[in-house]
Amino acid sequence: MQKKYLIISICFVLIWTASTFSIAIAQDAHSQHQAHSDGAAEKSFKAEMSVPDGIRQEEPFKIKIFIKDDKGQNVPDFDMFQEKLMHLILVSNDLGFFRHLHPEHQGNGYFLTDATLSSAGDYTLFCDYKPAGQKEQLSMLKLGIKGKGKPSDITDTRKTEKILDDIKVRLELSPTTIKVNQETMLTFDLKQTMDNSPVKGLKPYLGEKGHLVIIKKSSVFTIRNYIHAHAMKGGEDSKIEFMTAFPEAGLYKMWCQFDHKGKIMVADFWVNVQP
Repeated sequence: MQKKYLIISICFVLIWTASTFSIAIAQDAHSQHQAHSDGAAEKSFKAEMSVPDGIRQEEPFKIKIFIKDDKGQNVPDFDMFQEKLMHLILVSNDLGFFRHLHPEHQGNGYFLTDATLSSAGDYTLFCDYKPAGQKEQLSMLKLGIKGKGKPSDITDTRKTEKILDDIKVRLELSPTTIKVNQETMLTFDLKQTMDNSPVKGLKPYLGEKGHLVIIKKSSVFTIRNYIHAHAMKGGEDSKIEFMTAFPEAGLYKMWCQFDHKGKIMVADFWVNVQP
């Protein structure tokens, strides 16, 4: 069956097809990225997305992303950060679904990746990239599948342990009560379920001990809802630590990714941030 594609522009333009819609919103990455411009003059950029008409749940499809400057020209060159040219975080709007993708640059600002959505519903994509010599940028994109979605994810902030295969992941907070704009240490302590001994065999993931994405639960996502934290260096091998701050009060979900013996594991937890 022949596919047709939609090119979605910015400024909150909403385009409906038989089963999908998309919005592209482009903004600079906020301070949680701790990015630097290397002395170059700051510029603004935008992302445009193209997806097939008629996306269906559990069926692979292609996402095309086009990065352009403030004059509408394609951006030709990008800097590598965390071992990739682009990081694409795809979540369902209830935050029950999470994927971390790395679209491949096809040249002249055009990136391509495959994706699969688990159920009908609305999804948000946080597109993280760094045009050559510029700050790290964050663009927010929207798409959805018509139909009845799965139940919303349970927001249990009391849960601080998760079992992944034979690994027990324990979340530790310092301070234990998180407050807005307060520096907070997030520690993911990894132990073997069999004997509670520290996990061995961790490998760097994207050039760091681990990778952490945090998104605030919201009826309408904005750039401020997204936090991308970098793992701290040193410390115990079986502990992955992040230092960050939360810009607003509310419920946040976090996904810590790490590489254990070549397998990428994801430990997700909810936290409540006080005013």
